[in-house]
Amino acid sequence: MMTEPRGPIYMCYDAWLQEQKLDRDIPLPPPHAAKVPSRFAPDPETLAAAAELVAGAKKPVIIAEFVGREPQGFHALVELAETAGIPVYDVDSRLNFPTRHPLNMSMEKDVFRDADLLLCLDTRDWERPTTELASATRKLTSIVPQGAKWIDIGFGDLELSSWALDYQRMHHADLRILADTTIAMPMLTELLRSRAKSDPGYAAQIKARAADVAKRSNAKRERWAKEAREHWDASPIALGRLASEVWEAIKGEDWVLTAGTLEEWTRMLWDFEKPYRHPGRSLGTATQFGISLGVALAHRDHKRLVVDLQPDGDLMFDAGAMWVAAKHKIPLLVVMYNNRAYYNDWEHQIRMAKLRGTPLERAHIGMDMDEPAPDFAMMARSMGWFAEGPIEHPREIAAALERAIAEVKAGRPALLDTITQKR
Repeated sequence: MMTEPRGPIYMCYDAWLQEQKLDRDIPLPPPHAAKVPSRFAPDPETLAAAAELVAGAKKPVIIAEFVGREPQGFHALVELAETAGIPVYDVDSRLNFPTRHPLNMSMEKDVFRDADLLLCLDTRDWERPTTELASATRKLTSIVPQGAKWIDIGFGDLELSSWALDYQRMHHADLRILADTTIAMPMLTELLRSRAKSDPGYAAQIKARAADVAKRSNAKRERWAKEAREHWDASPIALGRLASEVWEAIKGEDWVLTAGTLEEWTRMLWDFEKPYRHPGRSLGTATQFGISLGVALAHRDHKRLVVDLQPDGDLMFDAGAMWVAAKHKIPLLVVMYNNRAYYNDWEHQIRMAKLRGTPLERAHIGMDMDEPAPDFAMMARSMGWFAEGPIEHPREIAAALERAIAEVKAGRPALLDTITQKR
């Protein structure tokens, strides 16, 4: 459980055994009997070979997925990227890299189109960020040039003993290094730093590349800020407006975002500058609210403002869990991202209807959550929460957030039901 790669364990004992009466003392081992093994360091020669490949690349890209599971991994990745002037694509299974860092190229797949080397750090799914999927035909197309080199550093091979291995198809790598990235990244950083000190040409290349990436990174953030202003006063509420309003309300607090990113608008607009700001995205429908309760409980003693941008469909599966937050006094700010639909699937049904020539007006069947629309605010109040809504006009969001945040700071969970656009 505590040995890297750490994770939950499941212990199963026969009910008959569990229910037997103890007729003798069971001696327990001393607390120091089972020590967690030391971290797994990389093979020095292989890591040196990786440094040579990275230094020889003109357009390297880092893909990070679980590096941020440890705070030191978050900081080590910043140092590595800055030392070598390499753009970072954060998959967001954990928060791995500051969102406003000039080398952050997350959510910009174009960064892979001219890449000549990909450095995968604790990356389980190489395929999703580096391919394009046509959802109607399921055709998958790689956007990485043929001939690009791939380096994998992490624990992926240790998990091949699992009974299921469905996070990616087997991918060719030019170099695989089995190691804890919190050790491997500083070592790789030092190798590249030494190379830059002894090679003025390489140092100049790093500087020029970093400047080019920073220019592209700044341009994407400016584009996102402009897009967030579109449909600013629309009702139902545009997602860019909702993300902006919540950010304005919380940015002066010591905040944490839970498992949902509001269709990535928070990653586009908010400043995730500390490793604990976001634990990573949810695992799919019916997981976000439960994860959010756990995140809020983990940060309760730190007095941090924990925010859950909560889809309506997900909460429908776990509505009873709201009682748990009230019962155990778990302070959590829930802002509903309520489009009154299971819209990811609805949108797919629209695409398939167009492809197959079937009636578009039937695409909503089994997907809409209206007539009657669930009253999430009433539901929350019935379980002991502070709640307001439904809020349909964006001008009402700021004042409602102020009231809800005051309740959360007083130790009470609060929910705002905001009605958002179907997009």
